[in-house]
Amino acid sequence: MASIASAAEPGGTPPLERDAEAKVYPTLITRSFTVLYEMQRGGIRGSGEFVWKRTAETYEAHLKGTVAGLALFNWASQGGFDAAGVAPNNYVEKRLGKSAREATFVRGESKIDFSGSAPDIPLVPGTQDRVSWLVQLQAILAADPAKAKAGERVVMPVVGVRGRAEAWVFEISGAESIKTPAGTLNTQKLTRLLHKPEDTRAEVWVEPARQFLPVRIRLTLPPFDAPLDMALVDISG
Repeated sequence: MASIASAAEPGGTPPLERDAEAKVYPTLITRSFTVLYEMQRGGIRGSGEFVWKRTAETYEAHLKGTVAGLALFNWASQGGFDAAGVAPNNYVEKRLGKSAREATFVRGESKIDFSGSAPDIPLVPGTQDRVSWLVQLQAILAADPAKAKAGERVVMPVVGVRGRAEAWVFEISGAESIKTPAGTLNTQKLTRLLHKPEDTRAEVWVEPARQFLPVRIRLTLPPFDAPLDMALVDISG
């Protein structure tokens, strides 16, 4: 179980480079939902949950993984909305047996502060955290479905809790039929293009029929080789 609990962002990298600033895309932000997943990492199985709750002006979201009743990781985001789409104010990352770590988006001062020893970094418009990027990506595709065609790319800055911020560049590889506990789904797959071997590999399968909601998420977080894989069980909301 500890191997899944360790699925968090490695630290020690510089802030977002100047040339990595992302575009500001039109967005169509979805209503509230809850997605339940079957979770697997190596030979360990459990359950995953992605919850998005929004009002007209604010949101709360979390991505959680549980095995045998233990919350191995729980990443939580809360914030609002602006011209760039989802606008996080606070991101908290909890892992089993570890102290919680936090990133605070100080929008009035255009900076991001961290709970550890990492220095603050500039807040680039459109920057997401390790949960909100999933909704921002969905919102960009829902606003412009043509961006879900093979070969298209979506770029957004993403920050964790250790002072690491960088551009996540997603490339759409095209339509893919996948098998999940909820049945066979027609999806579009997006894969993060890696700049460095130690980058987190992020793959997400979105379903156009459900406004591009993430029906499968696979994260490979170095130095761990086995991916954290979550496949759809049910969607409500």
